[in-house]
Amino acid sequence: MHLHFTTNMYRETWMYGLPQASSEYVHKLKKFLKVAEDHRVHRGECYIWCPCKMCQNCKNIYDLDVIEEHLICEGFMNGYTCWSQHGELLIDHNTTYIESNYDDIDDSEDDIHDNLDDMLHDIEDNVPDRDYEKFQQLFEDVEKPIDKSLTELLGVIHEMIPESNELPISLYHAKKIMCAMDLEIERIHACSNDCMLYRNEQANLHECITCGRSRYLWKKQTKYNSDVTKNGPPTKLLLYFPIVPRLKRLFANPKDTELLRWHAGKRKTDGKMRHAAGAPQWKNIDHKFKEFGNEIQNLRFGLSADGINSFKHMRSSHNTWTVLLCIYNHLSWLCMKRKYIMMSLLIQGPKQPDNDTDVFLAPLIDDMKELWNSGVEVYDEFKKESFQLYAMIYCTISDFPAYANLFGYSTKGKKGMSSL
Repeated sequence: MHLHFTTNMYRETWMYGLPQASSEYVHKLKKFLKVAEDHRVHRGECYIWCPCKMCQNCKNIYDLDVIEEHLICEGFMNGYTCWSQHGELLIDHNTTYIESNYDDIDDSEDDIHDNLDDMLHDIEDNVPDRDYEKFQQLFEDVEKPIDKSLTELLGVIHEMIPESNELPISLYHAKKIMCAMDLEIERIHACSNDCMLYRNEQANLHECITCGRSRYLWKKQTKYNSDVTKNGPPTKLLLYFPIVPRLKRLFANPKDTELLRWHAGKRKTDGKMRHAAGAPQWKNIDHKFKEFGNEIQNLRFGLSADGINSFKHMRSSHNTWTVLLCIYNHLSWLCMKRKYIMMSLLIQGPKQPDNDTDVFLAPLIDDMKELWNSGVEVYDEFKKESFQLYAMIYCTISDFPAYANLFGYSTKGKKGMSSL
């Protein structure tokens, strides 16, 4: 829901016309702080820009009370009637909108959308009048598929900056530049009957050692090339996204690294279970594995697995399975943010793996064994030092059918767990 204001006169009256110690000013200041705090929560950040005359939106502050003190003592910076750094969108020169109902916003909203909003507003004031109408169309395109809006945005910026610049002019060219930063993906062939993965010592086999089915999709193939990559497409493919490189990149961001320490230093500890760190299971692990528990940045993952209909048709029988990892070191509401959920495995269909899911989990389990036994060296950008990172599967999240596939329990029928 957006509240419309045709002018900024109302804000100028109380922000700059009222005594800063008056009860009316403090009352309206509380409303501003509520908007700023809601915007911070929505963006998943741990700080708020301070708009006082001293800080002028150039200093981020973690304590809301400090910002309130600054604005009472110093007052607002000049001309800040459009709260652009605290959740307000400037759509045209005369009308502003405030994002006021954050409770209705889905926390899983794509973070790419948020970043595009930032890019649009950063350059808005520098758009020539002749291009302004075209530029405003980009705000509407933000709600559309990212490819079109980003390509148009790059075209507008390319015309604004000096000639002979090297800015990419399309999403395709931007992706080519960013390819060097891509993380590794392992494409692992699998038996069509879910018997085995062609990896490690079985990497060069042409047939399944259990059922004898061919590795390849070409059924009439009788002679095989010694190079398995030249024998046609596989009957089934597993995509594995190695988690160790992703964890290293996570700790390379000081903001994310600081958030991973939140459960130990900033969590309210009043005996009530407000976070997974307050659960008996967490405390038992710390007591039993003291070395693991002593390092507060050692990670505890929640593993979730389920099938999805990747073609969005109820009549389709094609089933793709995903295995996701969420990090429970984070704040409770950040654990389930798309930004901090790692997709580790993508098991292509057309059929679900059923009780053979453990076959496909093998690459992930190998990495988790390394993270538990020997750990991996990671650079902590927040503390500016390297340390040995350890991790574990803290819990699993699944419905009853997936529970049966993951652990082999009977969840249906006369003796199923669901009937207990």
